[in-house]
Amino acid sequence: MLEHEVRRLRPVLDAPLTRLEDQRDELAKAWLLRVVEESSLEEIERLPIARITRELPELIVDIIRAVGEGHGRAVLEPDGREYRRAAQLTGLRGRDAPEPTEIVMDIAALQSVMIDALGREMPDAESRALLKVVNRIVTSFGAVQAAAVGELMSTRSRELESLANTDALTGLYNVRYMHRHLRHLLGLQQRYGHPFALLVLDIDGLKRINDAFGHPVGDRALLGVAEAVRETIRSIDTPVRMGGDEFCVLAPDQTAPRGRILAGRISAAVDRIPDLEGASVGVSVGVVSCPEHAVEPERLLHLADEAMYRAKASGERVAVAVPDASSGSPDNGLSGSGESS
Repeated sequence: MLEHEVRRLRPVLDAPLTRLEDQRDELAKAWLLRVVEESSLEEIERLPIARITRELPELIVDIIRAVGEGHGRAVLEPDGREYRRAAQLTGLRGRDAPEPTEIVMDIAALQSVMIDALGREMPDAESRALLKVVNRIVTSFGAVQAAAVGELMSTRSRELESLANTDALTGLYNVRYMHRHLRHLLGLQQRYGHPFALLVLDIDGLKRINDAFGHPVGDRALLGVAEAVRETIRSIDTPVRMGGDEFCVLAPDQTAPRGRILAGRISAAVDRIPDLEGASVGVSVGVVSCPEHAVEPERLLHLADEAMYRAKASGERVAVAVPDASSGSPDNGLSGSGESS
């Protein structure tokens, strides 16, 4: 039925479409003026005018002839005309990766320009009025499409950022995010003097659990530790799975003594994890603070690791690092794990 209607209208459309082909340069100029009106001076400077002048008129003729052929719908094939037209339109701004919303609005602007011109070529007032309504619809839907694409891209960007910064198993932050946030806390400390604590946790005997009970039970142990950490820390603290059986917590505005208290609470929460088919779970925790122990990220992590291994060897569960002489902070007797909580 639709094809029949298109064929019936073809004699009416043939002459106006042919005249539109003759106006290709004027249509390209009208599109360019619309783009310029909606662009900043910096964006206008980047527009490849010579390329637009060379390619857009040919693209307009290609689209007009496709309309004249009266296809019911476009067949989207990777090497088809529609993809070639899309590639041309995408490149008209002269950038390898234009914003998706710009592409939608550019296409809507070209549609509007061509419908306006076709309306001027139609023989009767009723047809011209109908095309004006169609043009308004095209313009409105172009704006809606651009907004929808922008929201979709924003959502996808947030999802990708979350995937890039999150440990897949536990849902905690990963080591990539930890390094970035550690640098942020160091910047705050250097500028405003805010201390922070860094805790490194290691699960005791995870390899033994994996060997004796299987990796699914080992994964449940990791999830249990992650949940214990998440439930114990403050909302402003950052829980991290560094990889394997090692975790980390970054605690803003915390000194070594308070970091040790937090470590003790985390260790106690881990002890309360229900038995995993007979496997018991525990953690050893090393605590450092900045600037008390060190002011360099690598040094802080190294000292926290050393304290964690000292806690593991002594069986005390929690140990605070020895202050680093290079940090300029005096040894105030907070090293080791004998400090009361």
